[in-house]
Amino acid sequence: MRFFRSFAVAIALVAGVSAQADEGWTDLDLSSARLIAAQTAAPADGLLQVGVDIRLNDGWKTYWRSPGDAGYPVTVDWSGSDNAEPTPMQWPAPHRFSLFDLDTFGYGDRVVFPVNVHVPDLTQPVHLNAVVDYLLCKEICVPQAAKVSLNLKPGTPTAGSDAQLIDLYQSQVPSDGSKSGLSLDDATLTDTGNGIAVRVTSVFPLTSPDVIVEGPDEILFSRPTINLQEDGLSFTATLRAETFEGTPADLAGKDLTLTIVDGTRGLEAQLDTSLLARAPASISVSAFLGFVGIAFVGGMILNLMPCVLPVLSIKLLSVVSHGGHSPARVRLSFLASAMGILASFWILALGAVALRSVGVAVGWGIQFQNPYFLVFMAFIVTVFAYNLLGMFEIPLPQWMSGTAQIGNSDTLKGHFLTGVFATLLATPCSAPFVGTAIGFALSSGTFEILTIFTALGLGLAAPFLLVAGFPRLATSMPKPGKWMLTMKKALGLALAATTVWLLFVIAGVSGQILAIVVSAGLVVMGAALWAGRSVEGQGGAIGATLAIIALALMLSPSVITSSQADASSVVTAEFGVFTEAERDRLVAAGKVVFVDVTADWCITCQVNKRVALSDGDVRAALEAEGVAPLQADWTQRDDSILFYLTSHGRYGIPFNVVYGPGAPDGIVLPELLTRRTVLDALRQAQG
Repeated sequence: MRFFRSFAVAIALVAGVSAQADEGWTDLDLSSARLIAAQTAAPADGLLQVGVDIRLNDGWKTYWRSPGDAGYPVTVDWSGSDNAEPTPMQWPAPHRFSLFDLDTFGYGDRVVFPVNVHVPDLTQPVHLNAVVDYLLCKEICVPQAAKVSLNLKPGTPTAGSDAQLIDLYQSQVPSDGSKSGLSLDDATLTDTGNGIAVRVTSVFPLTSPDVIVEGPDEILFSRPTINLQEDGLSFTATLRAETFEGTPADLAGKDLTLTIVDGTRGLEAQLDTSLLARAPASISVSAFLGFVGIAFVGGMILNLMPCVLPVLSIKLLSVVSHGGHSPARVRLSFLASAMGILASFWILALGAVALRSVGVAVGWGIQFQNPYFLVFMAFIVTVFAYNLLGMFEIPLPQWMSGTAQIGNSDTLKGHFLTGVFATLLATPCSAPFVGTAIGFALSSGTFEILTIFTALGLGLAAPFLLVAGFPRLATSMPKPGKWMLTMKKALGLALAATTVWLLFVIAGVSGQILAIVVSAGLVVMGAALWAGRSVEGQGGAIGATLAIIALALMLSPSVITSSQADASSVVTAEFGVFTEAERDRLVAAGKVVFVDVTADWCITCQVNKRVALSDGDVRAALEAEGVAPLQADWTQRDDSILFYLTSHGRYGIPFNVVYGPGAPDGIVLPELLTRRTVLDALRQAQG
């Protein structure tokens, strides 16, 4: 950019753009520029007021000190001046120019930039020579470079003919607001820390208020959401901050410059966000209790979602294994499982609070984007399956036995871990109501997060609590016998199928190499445990040790890192790759856009594909002329997708939205898709 500007200046000067007119104007093809002074000579204090006066042809604009999404600011090179020491140029209040999603800040028609010039020697003439470099834009952009000068003789100063013009633009330079009648009453960070909210009042009625925020170069600010009060004398504004990658930007500890304008009036304030309070999320008690109820119902429904169905084997085994046992023992064991679920949700809640406090965006099920977590889960699920299939029947070391016998252990630790396991496998799914509850929680404070996650946990634990409240549901089952061996093998195969699913997820997240390595490690672990059956004495310990060695190799950072190179997010042939820019381009062209946010680890997403999106009528509608399906693959971590979800108040998937001429803001579909809901949304979006 610097080279381009220097090159433009050189070309303009070498070409001798024009001669100066009688009034001191340097006329260019699309604009004119000159230097003007408020006094005929330097005053006694040696401070001379001058102005850089630029006139633009109709329809052209030039740029402010922070040009926005395009352009570059006006600069002045005073190196040819004599007996003059200009101070930095002052910037009158700019206007916002919006075109599609691009915002720029600058001036049209005419602008005068006030400049204070210190004159060292009042007995000598003042020679101001400058090159004014600026960019003009209309349908195209044209660099301009004007060579201007101003000479003043020493003497008694009087008001110059352009004094009022300089004063006019000087009054438009934003300051503390005392002269413009504007005052900044309050500034707070939004509750999520990635936005700023301001409240402004005015002595005079507001016409077109605007807020511009300047900060670190790596942070971009959205257009403000302006809420003008009925009396027209105050407004509130909220701006969102994001990085160049489209992810939320943490504003904590950043120095910001706030410029508030209303027409030609302006106010400027410097903000240290480390001193700003966060705006609390405001919600009534009744509304909050409603979200708690939604969370509880969502947790109950989560028991029926595909992600939790693999845990059904453990739940069934928990019930049948208590046949003939005492009610007190049954109650205690199922309460332990419920506590495992609640403890897991509390850990998830505290983790969300901790990550948010350091500015990390969080979402529901994001641990399934972590290869270390996936490998560990594959290891645990396979140990369960091997145990149920009879691969090892001798006692293992005490630290491992409670884990290996989840759902079939007489110890409270085993039942507690059953609840933990159920929670871990539940998180890749977003059941009806779960997305609403999670969205409210993660956009609120610590208390709300802990409360909502507790309600979700109670909902998921409801079947365990039901059996704990009515132990006869378990004690009335037949006493354990040979029939349980057959049932254990069937349930073991169900868990083995879960392992296969996890291996597919690992391949999607970190590549096929890691999936093959993990598969081989799990087979070696099974062989070690099987071999331990025939070893006298310490066979269980030997088998367990070999199993842990296999796990350590699978979790080796070198293995996981080298495997990630071949991982890629694959978009099906029928769907294009989703970006917000592509969505906006297609909607602007009059298309209906179907957005599918999915991931390999989201079982509900896969069910939606098979139940709804693979339907013949739905496929025909998505492939019709004027319809553009886009897919956002969240199998691997992608903060831009998470930011898109949070902009809709969602933090988990599946998530589907339909945009179009009849629905420019989008129609959000339920988590569980049906043929009718998709077709109705497509028709509605067509307008």
